[in-house]
Amino acid sequence: MQWLRKSKQNIVDTFIQGGQGNLSGTIVKNLIIEVPKYDEQLKIGNFFNNLDNLITLYQRKLNHLKEQKKALLQQMFV
Repeated sequence: MQWLRKSKQNIVDTFIQGGQGNLSGTIVKNLIIEVPKYDEQLKIGNFFNNLDNLITLYQRKLNHLKEQKKALLQQMFV
């Protein structure tokens, strides 16, 4: 859907000559959308999964440091 939104004007200019620029089912069915091969999709998915895990790890570390800072400040101003 996002690809169609991004490419709509180019598709309309290419396939629809004059008239109202709407996409028909026939035009959409004949479009060729290039996607990565399955093994590359898996690699991309694994990359983002690892990135999510790394973000989670650093978020936990940040939360721990904030708690540690809070505890140290409480000890300072007793």
